[in-house]
Amino acid sequence: MKNYSKMSLKVFFFIFCFVCFPSLRGISQTLDSISTIDLKEVVVKAQMHRTNASSSTFTPTINQKTSAQNAIDLLKQLAIPQININMMDNTVTTPSGQSVAIYINYILASAEEMEGISTSDVRRVEYLDFPSDPRFQGNEHVVNFIVQKYEYGGYTKATLNENFLIGKLSSRASIYSKFVYKRMTYDLYVGASNHNINHSGNSVSGEYSLENEAGETYQITRNETLESAHLKYNQYPVTFRAIYDTDKMQIANTVGFNFDQTPLSETKGMLSFVPQQNTDYSYYKNEPSTSRYFVWSGNYYFILPRDFHLSVSPGMNYGHTNYSYIYQTSLSGNSSIANISREDVWQFRGSTTLFKKVADKQSAFFRTWFGSTSNDVSYSGTSPYDNEFLDMYAGAALGYNFSNDKWNLRADAALQWEKNQINDQSVAEVYPLLNLSAGFSPSQKHSFRTFFHFGANYPGASEKTPNVLQQNELMYYTGNPSIGLSRQVTFNLSYNWIPTSAFSASAFMQYFGEYDLYVPVYQPYQDGKALLRTFETDGAYNRTQIGLSFNYRLLNGKLQLAASPSVSFYRMTGLFDISQSPFYCNASATYYLGNFYFQAAYQTRSLTVQGNRGVIYKDRDFYQVLAGWSHSNWNIRVSGMNLFRKDWLCATNLLSTPLYSETQLVEGNNFHQRLNLSVTYTFGYGKKVKRGNEVGEQSGAASAIMK
Repeated sequence: MKNYSKMSLKVFFFIFCFVCFPSLRGISQTLDSISTIDLKEVVVKAQMHRTNASSSTFTPTINQKTSAQNAIDLLKQLAIPQININMMDNTVTTPSGQSVAIYINYILASAEEMEGISTSDVRRVEYLDFPSDPRFQGNEHVVNFIVQKYEYGGYTKATLNENFLIGKLSSRASIYSKFVYKRMTYDLYVGASNHNINHSGNSVSGEYSLENEAGETYQITRNETLESAHLKYNQYPVTFRAIYDTDKMQIANTVGFNFDQTPLSETKGMLSFVPQQNTDYSYYKNEPSTSRYFVWSGNYYFILPRDFHLSVSPGMNYGHTNYSYIYQTSLSGNSSIANISREDVWQFRGSTTLFKKVADKQSAFFRTWFGSTSNDVSYSGTSPYDNEFLDMYAGAALGYNFSNDKWNLRADAALQWEKNQINDQSVAEVYPLLNLSAGFSPSQKHSFRTFFHFGANYPGASEKTPNVLQQNELMYYTGNPSIGLSRQVTFNLSYNWIPTSAFSASAFMQYFGEYDLYVPVYQPYQDGKALLRTFETDGAYNRTQIGLSFNYRLLNGKLQLAASPSVSFYRMTGLFDISQSPFYCNASATYYLGNFYFQAAYQTRSLTVQGNRGVIYKDRDFYQVLAGWSHSNWNIRVSGMNLFRKDWLCATNLLSTPLYSETQLVEGNNFHQRLNLSVTYTFGYGKKVKRGNEVGEQSGAASAIMK
C-alpha cells in the first residue's frame, strides 16, 4: 500500500521526484476475545510500464483503449517516449526519424490492419530495438501489439472517416471482420477511399543558366504559378487472410487486391519568363493514372526440437500501371508534351531465419533473404522508349545474442549481393552489413541502449533509367545506369526512465552519415538551350540529432501530458554545401471524462535536408483539437485541424546548384483548416480466449516509371 505525497516536473519536462510512505493502522488483539482488525482503504496500483535491456512494455488503461479508434490512435494515447507519430500523416518513426515496423502478435501489420484492430483486445504494447525473435524478420525497430486470444467467434468493425472544408469529397470507409474457430483464424478487409479536391499542385520558380547562339552564358527565370487544380482519387482494397495457430507452429497466408485510380490530376496556371518575353502565357498539366495490384505473402513460424525456431516469410507482388504526363502551354512555337507510360511489375521476395538457443542466456541465428523486382516499362508519345529493369538481391547473416536480467548484447554480420540490370546493361556488387547493439537495465525503471549500423543504399530503377524525358520547355530528365551504392553509418545512444506508472521519459543522441551518395546534377542540353537533370555520385551527408520525450499522467490518469523536443544538425558537403540546425517538437494534452475524451496537440514546423535530392524541405506547423465519445460498441469523434489557417500552402522545397536553382511551393489540403468526423462501430461474437491478428490493404512493388 502506497500514498503518493509529492510529484514535480522540472528541467526539460522529465526530472521529477517521487516520495512513497507506507502507512498502516495498528492491530488490536487480546488473547481472550475475538480478534478485530481496522484497516484503511487499500489502493493497489498496477505497474503499467516497465523497461529492460532489450524492450519497453506499456499496458494501456481502460480510458486509453476505449477512446482509441485504431492501433495508431492507441499509440498516440500511450505517448510512448521511444517513438514519434507525425500528426499530419500518422507515420511512426523513432524520435531520430528511423522507420518502426508495426506487428500484431508477431505478424507484420499494414496500415489498414491497424485500422481494423479492436483496441479493447490489446493487452500490452512492446517497443523493441534490434529484437532477437526470428518472427520480427530482422527489423531494427519494432512496435508489437499483444492482443488477447479467441477460442471461437470474433468481431466485425466498421469505420467511416470524412473530412470537411478541404474539397467536394474526402472520405474513407472500411469493414473488417475476424472469425476464429478452434485453430483457424480468418480475416477479411474491404475498404474504399474517395477524394475530389480542388487544391493540389505546385508553383515553381526555376533559375536556369543557359547559352545563346554565340555560346555566351545568360540567366533566365521561369515562373510557373498555380491558379487552379482538380484532383480525383479512388482506391478500393480487398484482402483476405487465413491463420493456422498451434503451440508449435503459426502459418499465415494473405492475398490482396487493390485498385488505385487517379482519373484526373490537372493543374492550370500562368507561365512567365524573366527577362520578360513579350507576355505571360498559360499552362495546363494533367497526370492521370490507374494501377492494379495483386499481393500474396506468407508468414510461417515453427518451434522445432532441440530449441530450434524457424521463421519463413515468402511473398509475391504483381502490378500493372498506366500513367500519363500531359503538358501544354499557349507559348507560340512550342508543341505539347505527352509522356504516356505502361508498366508491368513483378516482385518476388523471401527470408528464412533459423534461431537456436545455445545456452541458458545465449542464442544464435542464421538468416538468409532474397528478392527480385522486374519492371517492364514502355513510353509512347513525345519520347517513346521500351525498357526492362531487373533488380535482384540476396544475402546471409550470422548473429549472436546474450541476455540476462541486466544485459542484452547482440551482434550480426552479413554479406549482401545486389544486381541491377537495365536492358542489356548490368552492374553487380557484394557489400558487408554490420549491426551491433547493447542494452543495460539496472532495474525495471532504467535502461541504457546503444547500437551501431553499417550498411548501404542502392538507387532505384527510376534513378538509373537511360531514358531522356522532357518536363517543360527548358528541362529534360534522365537517369544514370552507372551510379552505384552509397555507404551508411548510424550510431545511437538512448536512456529510458520509467520511475512510476504515471511518468516515463527517454533521451537520445544519434549520428547518421551517408558517403558517396547519389545526387541530382544539371548539365547543358541541346547546345545549351535547355538543361538535362541526371544523377552523379558526390559528397557526403551528415545528420546529428539530440532530443528527449516524456509522458506524464495526472489526476489518477484522467489528464495526460506528452512532449518530444529535439534539435538536428545537418551538414551536406560536395556539390551541395548545406548546413542547417532546426528545432522540432510535438506536444499533446489528453483529458478523459467518463465516456468523453478531449485532446489538444501541436507540432512545430519540420525542416529536413533530403540528401539524395539536395533539397531543403520545410513544411508547416500543425495543430489539432478533438472531442470524442466512446460507449459500448461506438466511438464517435469530431476533430478540428488548423482551424484558423485558410491558405493551401503545405511545404517549400529549396534547391540550389551552379546551373539551376529552384523554389517550389507545394499546395494541398494537409495543412489547411479542416473538420473531421470519424466513427467506428464494433460488435463482437464469441468467447475471447485466443489471440487474433488483423489484415488490411496490401501495397504493390515500387514503380520504375520516371515522373
